[in-house]
Amino acid sequence: MHNQFDEPFGLDAPHAAGTMHEPFENTFPTPPSSASAIMSPCPKCQSLRIETRNYARKVGGAIGTVAGTTSGVAFALSGAEVGATIGVLAGPIGSVCGALAGAVITGLIGGAAGCAAGAAVGEVIDANVLNNYHCLDCGRTFSSKPT
Repeated sequence: MHNQFDEPFGLDAPHAAGTMHEPFENTFPTPPSSASAIMSPCPKCQSLRIETRNYARKVGGAIGTVAGTTSGVAFALSGAEVGATIGVLAGPIGSVCGALAGAVITGLIGGAAGCAAGAAVGEVIDANVLNNYHCLDCGRTFSSKPT
């Protein structure tokens, strides 16, 4: 009995996604460009070549990271205590390593949480307060809502 899986696939074999004469790369749709697929055209020149600036999101993420790491360091003592308690099982060296690991992990978690929160606040500011979009053809900046 002969089925489609008996013969090995070679370079000349047709593939399932396209036709026999169609190259493999052309079988997938091209993804839309990031800003122009989501945004309306520039209100001044109607160009679709638009970029997002996201200044508040970047600044909010940076400030949130610093604030989160700072608060993580404040909680590092409790993380170091937990790490030291767990590390006691491995002896005095394990206690020191556990305390350091607990402090570092607590700082990293605080920094990551602060970055996420700051970026979220910055994204709201970008969308509602700042002119977050920049036309690459005429140079105009505008918000997502028509002005």
